[in-house]
Amino acid sequence: MPDFIKLLDPRPWLALVAAAAALFCVVKYKDAIHQVDKLTAQIEKDKAEATATARENEKLMSRSLAAIATNHQKEMQNEKDKRDKFISDVRTGAVRLSIPVKACTAHTGANTTTGPGNSPETRAELTPEAGAALAAIAADGDDAIRQLNACIDSYQAIRAISNHVQTK
Repeated sequence: MPDFIKLLDPRPWLALVAAAAALFCVVKYKDAIHQVDKLTAQIEKDKAEATATARENEKLMSRSLAAIATNHQKEMQNEKDKRDKFISDVRTGAVRLSIPVKACTAHTGANTTTGPGNSPETRAELTPEAGAALAAIAADGDDAIRQLNACIDSYQAIRAISNHVQTK
């Protein structure tokens, strides 16, 4: 029976359990490392795709803004050419500007007011310098509106691209 008593000795059994536990831990550790490697690879792949998408969107936004800027510059130049010609025509007298004015009448005590359709319109002609100055003021306002419209167009283009990206 001494062989049977050797089987009851816990040291070999504890060693076997410890070895099995160590083997289990090593397998699980390798499994965990493999999972971490797979997740890391997926994260890198997703990061690369996101970076590529961001670059494409940047290029699309740049092209959109460049097209808007080019169109705006052409429009501004065309309007400047028209304005310069108009102001030149005003200065040379080829175009005459006038404004409606109230006619001055002698005060006789009688009611001399007439309705808007009953009297011919009295007009005062502007000097070429005054006409050119008023045309320049109006043109500055028009330019400001064109610039604001280009800004709105730029905003709308970027917003459309951003909304398209978010819906993907």
